[in-house]
Amino acid sequence: MRNVHWALFGILVVLSACKKDETAGGTSSAAPATAAKPPQCVADGNKQEVSGRLISCLLSEEWKPGRYTCKKGYMVGLHPNGSLKTCSFATPTDVDGFRCQEQTELYDNGKFKRCKLGAAKTVNGVDLRVGDWITVYKSGAVKRVELGLIPGKLKDYSCKGYMNYFHENGQLKKCELAASAKIDGAEVAGGTFVCFDDKGKRVSDCNALTFDMLD
Repeated sequence: MRNVHWALFGILVVLSACKKDETAGGTSSAAPATAAKPPQCVADGNKQEVSGRLISCLLSEEWKPGRYTCKKGYMVGLHPNGSLKTCSFATPTDVDGFRCQEQTELYDNGKFKRCKLGAAKTVNGVDLRVGDWITVYKSGAVKRVELGLIPGKLKDYSCKGYMNYFHENGQLKKCELAASAKIDGAEVAGGTFVCFDDKGKRVSDCNALTFDMLD
């Protein structure tokens, strides 16, 4: 008889735990997350699909995938896994510690990749300004800095233009000199592209280094 009482007691404990889990919103009774509403696209040549899956299009109305708001009338892009790739924010938005304006790009895991900065920020010893475009590796280290018309200081050099790259360990990889500089004891004229290996040693031929021109 005592065994029967203990068995009934065990059943009551299990039922009580399940009820408590439902009340608290536990995972055993939680409903699956609702997928974001698909983007509404302009029916024109900008819309691209691969195997029936939307890759990019021009938005016909504002779209809110998760915590971001993508602006109407601008392109939006999706990764093959369905995650957001590119979005032009309706207002300056914080993404993984970067204040972004205009078009922003994310990796397929949702992490920040590239945007035009809406606030100054220092990353890995690199001082970035409002209006600079920054691209980072998946690790978060600076990969590329696009300076536009205004030169900036990158590590020890005054650089300009869009083709300024870094190794993932933080060493400057490529810079278009905005002013003459002395490198390895020799004067190098402004406007010259100079390249360095991941130890900081100058490489005479920039083609010896690999660059992803899309980044």
